[in-house]
Amino acid sequence: MFLSVKQARCSGALNQIMDMIQTILDYSAKSLVQELDFDELSKLIEPGLQVLLGKKKIRGDIEALFQLTYLERTEANWAFFHDRKFENYIDDGDYELHPCLAAAHEKSRPMEVLNRLCNDLYDSVKDGLPGREGGFSIALLQKEYEEQNGENGRVCPVCVKENLFGMGEGEVDHYFPRKQFPVLALHPYNLLPVCRDCNGPRRKHTKNPVAASDTGPGELCTVFLPYLRCGKDEIELAVSEDPSRHIVMKPGAKGDKNTEKRIANMERLYDLGRRWSAIFPYVYEDVRAELRQAGEWGKTRKDRCDRLRRIMEANADSTKNRRDFIKGVYCGWLLEKSDEELEEMFLDDTANPGPSA
Repeated sequence: MFLSVKQARCSGALNQIMDMIQTILDYSAKSLVQELDFDELSKLIEPGLQVLLGKKKIRGDIEALFQLTYLERTEANWAFFHDRKFENYIDDGDYELHPCLAAAHEKSRPMEVLNRLCNDLYDSVKDGLPGREGGFSIALLQKEYEEQNGENGRVCPVCVKENLFGMGEGEVDHYFPRKQFPVLALHPYNLLPVCRDCNGPRRKHTKNPVAASDTGPGELCTVFLPYLRCGKDEIELAVSEDPSRHIVMKPGAKGDKNTEKRIANMERLYDLGRRWSAIFPYVYEDVRAELRQAGEWGKTRKDRCDRLRRIMEANADSTKNRRDFIKGVYCGWLLEKSDEELEEMFLDDTANPGPSA
């Protein structure tokens, strides 16, 4: 989302479950008079996943699928096929996801059935699939995500708060809410480990990442996307020049015509600017503490400022936790200041004490 991260290895198992759903839908739309034969259907499913057909809810969902008319089964099949490849169309100005509710909020029978099937399958496998090694579970996704991403795997990819996902901290978020976009309930590009602050009811929770004003053709162009398009690549972070010293986010050199809108959507979901800015008073004191620990400053202002700049440079690029990350942004901003400004901010005891909380 903000950081660039890699998928967990168990994402391959999610693709297999997605293939299973596609097989069920293809089977249901095979002919006008297609009747449900669980034995025949089971033969089309990978052996390791056949156990899911025996689960009461899943079986009921498949039976409900076959109670739809042929045209309705075809609609459900098309909706799944269309949405499951969304990662190929994130820059397509004509592409849009198929919402669970039809226009004017009228209920759509095919989408209701598809919603139940996809979400019941997710609920059936989120804690693990019995008798299957190397499968999928939320705990496994968190553990492998941390292993795959090194330093970035130990922080929330949205707000850079420290999280030990491999130890069960944080949550796995459906970036596009699974009730509204059922096809993505098990999609490997839609499941992202994040901290509880970012996924809680005060933040993203079940909000649609796409703003209401942006829904429709080209909607995916307006959002940063897990694993696919990260904010850090397109955003330039700076510090405001006013006394409040808050984070400023604006399109960077690698951004495009939609970056500003992506930033606005990210802020609507996560309120990062305010949350990050609240850390400034602490990182300022961290820098002052490092200066005190450095000992003798030298005889000239240039000696003192050179030492100060070396401390800034050492802190200017870190994502090991949120405080260090914001400290890096702050130090990067300070490095652009003149020696006179730095001396006034840090070496003059009568100077402004830094950003306020």
